[in-house]
Amino acid sequence: MHESPISFSQLESPAPGATLPQGRHTLRGWVWPKPGGHFVDVRARHGERVFPGTHGFPRADLAAHFKTGRAFALAEFTVVVDLAPGPAELVLEVLEIEGRWSPCQTVRYQVTPAYPPVEVAVPSGPLRWHEYGRALQILLREQRRQPMVPLAELARALVAEIPYPRDLRHPHLPFRGHLDEPAAITRSGFGRSAVLGYLFHETQPIQRVLATFDLQAWQTIAHGQSSPGPAAYYPQFEPAQNCGLFGIIDAPAQLPNPVCLRLYAELADGSVHLCSVQRSRLFSQEDEKAPYPAQDQASIAATKDALDDAFRVQGVTVIVDAEFHRELARITNEFKARAPTSSSAPAGPFSQRSPRLVPASSPGTFPRRLLLVTHNLNHEGAPLFLVDLARHYAALGASLTVLTPEDGPLRSRFAEVGAQIRVIDVQPVFRAPSREAGQAAIAALSRAFDFAPFDLVVANTFTTFWAVHAAKAARRPVLLYVHESTTPASFYLGRVDPGVVALVEEAFGGADAVSFTTAATRSYHCDYGRPASHRLTPGWIDVARIDRWLAQNPRAALRASFKLRPGELLVTNVGTICDRKGQHIFARAVDLLWRRYPDLAARTRFVMLGGGTTPFDDVVTDLLAQLARTNLEVHPATADYFPYYVAADLFVCSTYEESSPRVILEAMAAGVPILSSGVHGVPEQARPGLEATLIRPGDTVALCEGMARLLRSPETTQELARRARARVVAEYEAGILLPRHAALASAVANGQP
Repeated sequence: MHESPISFSQLESPAPGATLPQGRHTLRGWVWPKPGGHFVDVRARHGERVFPGTHGFPRADLAAHFKTGRAFALAEFTVVVDLAPGPAELVLEVLEIEGRWSPCQTVRYQVTPAYPPVEVAVPSGPLRWHEYGRALQILLREQRRQPMVPLAELARALVAEIPYPRDLRHPHLPFRGHLDEPAAITRSGFGRSAVLGYLFHETQPIQRVLATFDLQAWQTIAHGQSSPGPAAYYPQFEPAQNCGLFGIIDAPAQLPNPVCLRLYAELADGSVHLCSVQRSRLFSQEDEKAPYPAQDQASIAATKDALDDAFRVQGVTVIVDAEFHRELARITNEFKARAPTSSSAPAGPFSQRSPRLVPASSPGTFPRRLLLVTHNLNHEGAPLFLVDLARHYAALGASLTVLTPEDGPLRSRFAEVGAQIRVIDVQPVFRAPSREAGQAAIAALSRAFDFAPFDLVVANTFTTFWAVHAAKAARRPVLLYVHESTTPASFYLGRVDPGVVALVEEAFGGADAVSFTTAATRSYHCDYGRPASHRLTPGWIDVARIDRWLAQNPRAALRASFKLRPGELLVTNVGTICDRKGQHIFARAVDLLWRRYPDLAARTRFVMLGGGTTPFDDVVTDLLAQLARTNLEVHPATADYFPYYVAADLFVCSTYEESSPRVILEAMAAGVPILSSGVHGVPEQARPGLEATLIRPGDTVALCEGMARLLRSPETTQELARRARARVVAEYEAGILLPRHAALASAVANGQP
């Protein structure tokens, strides 16, 4: 056994120091981290050449030896290396969970000539249409992101990142299977990537299919779906009839590209087998939001030529078939529809030109008849924003009507301020197969509900774009609030016809004013509409109401309600359980805290508030079962969520995408220390190092280390909380900001936005 500062390892074959014939050889061995460490992958380095490894074979003997408390240790690896005659020194490297490659063992061989050279079969295969299409779109966007870099250079850099071949291991007989996703290039939306394909055993039923990108925890893949393709190809095997699989698996942000998926099968006898292993170059939802370059600065043809040349130089084969041509046509049409027509578009990936700040007062009378349009009446950030706005409008004497496609628990809150509630069916708009059909559906809405009687229409979130069009058709002034830190095209990807998405983008230009609560959110929406009509009106919090609640609910009593043990700490994560909120990343960070700081983790309770009955709730439940940390739990969503701030020693916001998150302002007002993803509008609310500790979204190690540092430094956390409270009182109090929002409404209604 070899020991390094970070690991124990052993190369089992070929024995170090052996004499080998030239050609391909499979190195086989195992590696295990020292306490507190975690390894994700293995590779071998020979001079400048790097050979990827297949890491994660289950070993029961090593689990027993290292006393892991589990049936298997995912410790064995293989690496296929190509050796030329002469002395060969190979450095085995491990990918640590932090995302860095570190050497763990060096082995030497003497390689002698052999004719022909020895060979080891390795998987291979060309790229398909979807992989090529993703590469083409990435390269188009890179021209906007890096306009000074030559296109050929951008293409070479991109192709160098794409693993080829992507497959390191195909299922071994008697298993048979194939994965379409993750492809050589794969989307990672909110830190999760799809696994799609089929897998079966020739004679035995598969009990479970499990997958992982980081070897920290397995996640269950839905298996046993109808699979007509494999059934036709393998008519001799009955299990092929229902062997389709699908799942979405966590891919923490700190893992470097390409990432490596491991797919396992568990049989009825309890044995676990590593089946498929394949690499993928990930792109995130943020990459997907990036705008295209102007059409007078880039073209599909030139970009395709540069990509083709880079693939050719790299020796990458691409299948050109009917699907390839359909994908190329789709991207060409999308580029023509969405890319700015000229280079007068804002420079850089997003415009940095500041929108106009709204003054505290506005000339003209306040509108008397207001129509407030919202996408639902649920306990969510945007509808809650509109509730407060409605209360302030009502106090100014306005008569209110609320129009919504979806009823919900906030109906009573709107009714309290005298608002009439109207529910309308807008699904025909979202189901429309074209722009023209979408316009016709909006016209039908206008006949079903009369927009003309109102002095002002306030549309809340761009999901209410249909109301902007209907109101302008009735010649009514419109104020559009946009809370989404994403583009319409990205938000509706694959769910709404591109022609209808175009109507969403046109609403930005149709509205008399478009208000953003943060500059970061506004930066996503400068390629369409009229940026000159953009306004900045920050979100607010009713500090006085919170203070009244705090006075009636002492912290000691709230902590007692959680039944905390003496000396036990409480970390909370408040928000609807969904992938965008990143609870899967929070759970993995808690597990890492147990591995690295077991004493601290053992005296801390971790609670995620916001559980429901969605498919993602099931994903989180499965992940928690795999992690098996008994002090990590989910509480169901409730309107009585303030105790989860006030009782906590630390509030964690693990979100991937936010405009102006209400939870951050509420936590600041409640005086609880904050650890959050530093995304979009969050740094505008709580500045890093001053009012909160901010980390990169999706980084499980950064989240783990942030929790450890803050929980062990109560003086630091209390100072952060004190500053956060002072800032929210001085700059985000409702009494300061609501008049600005009312002034904007008045200006729009009076034709002076």
